[in-house]
Amino acid sequence: MAELAIGQHCGVEHCGQLDFLPFVCDGCSGVFCLQHRSRDSHGCSEVNIRSESMKSDEHRSYPCTYKGCNGKELLPVLCPYCKKQFCLRHRHQSDHECEKLDTPKPRMTATQKLVKDIIDSKKEEAVRSKRRKGAKNSETVAKVALMKLKMHACGDKSLPQHINLGH
Repeated sequence: MAELAIGQHCGVEHCGQLDFLPFVCDGCSGVFCLQHRSRDSHGCSEVNIRSESMKSDEHRSYPCTYKGCNGKELLPVLCPYCKKQFCLRHRHQSDHECEKLDTPKPRMTATQKLVKDIIDSKKEEAVRSKRRKGAKNSETVAKVALMKLKMHACGDKSLPQHINLGH
């Protein structure tokens, strides 16, 4: 009966086991069986070189530049505006008092005041119209009023409603 040409023999001299799912060492690129797959078990010549280079990158961290914060991240978190490094807690412009933070436009401030006035008036109406319904009901009424306001809101007519990206 003919032997199938599947798998490879272990690269360890005294082993030579035929393995159908052999392991390839990332240090020396040799082929090994399950028992000899670790670098120590097959006496890998690259074990010292690789482990030293891995140790130097192993503890690399990116400290937060926000004043008084000693947070660190494993990956860099850069502010796209001021190009400084921050932790996840201070990553947003408003969280790290970014010097390039855009102040809200007067129109936006007026809209926020209008929304606040509507919510306050709905809360007052809810308190007056309902006896002993409690704060939760007035909050719900205010939220519903806000949702209705958002549902009928129209954007700035000078801005395009959609952008065609050529898809």
